[in-house]
Amino acid sequence: MAQLIDITKVAVAPQHFTARVTIANGGPLTTDQDLVGTTHVYNLLPDIIDHACLGDKGATFKDVMGATEVAHLLEHVAIELMARTGIAGDISCGRTWEVTGEPRTYDVQLACPDDVLVASALSSAAWILQWAYSGARDPKPDVDAIVAGIRSLVADADALAAKREAEKAEQEGAGADGGAAGGGAAGGADVVAGSAATPDAGEAAPLEAPAAAGTPNADATPASADASARAHN
Repeated sequence: MAQLIDITKVAVAPQHFTARVTIANGGPLTTDQDLVGTTHVYNLLPDIIDHACLGDKGATFKDVMGATEVAHLLEHVAIELMARTGIAGDISCGRTWEVTGEPRTYDVQLACPDDVLVASALSSAAWILQWAYSGARDPKPDVDAIVAGIRSLVADADALAAKREAEKAEQEGAGADGGAAGGGAAGGADVVAGSAATPDAGEAAPLEAPAAAGTPNADATPASADASARAHN
């Protein structure tokens, strides 16, 4: 099977990470169109059925997993991976809805404690679904290794951000000292201006850099108008 899920763009807001995803022609649009593939996802991540699934029929994802949008399943797989990292907070939650006027296209919105964490979990979830709906051939995804990899990406991104902040502070301090020694502020201002740029989000995240910050388009129509959550210890 060709690539099942194409993540075409992402938007990062202070509390949410929204990805626009398109399901490939020929691939299952809903989980009941390929129950064998859906079962592979369940066997790999059995805890997914215990996720709260609000706004849909039933109280948990178990009630809808056998007949829901593949994009909705993608959301829950990403939530499960985020929860397993132990760095997503007490509750990871999300929403999925169909984009009006764009066939086979959905917006998947996830709570965003860290954009690298969410981007990594979402791209890993897409890979898991690709495996499941393409015959589940060996090697089987190693969920523990995937989760460890996500943690490592977040740690590396945090370390890079801390390093750049330290370098920026050092340059600002040097600029201030230079301005005082030279009898004017212009030299210091030049140093600050040259180091004030923040790193592109795309340098740390495996997805393309956000096109814009904000919430999903107002013309999006809820397909599974739910908030999904997984509490973990």
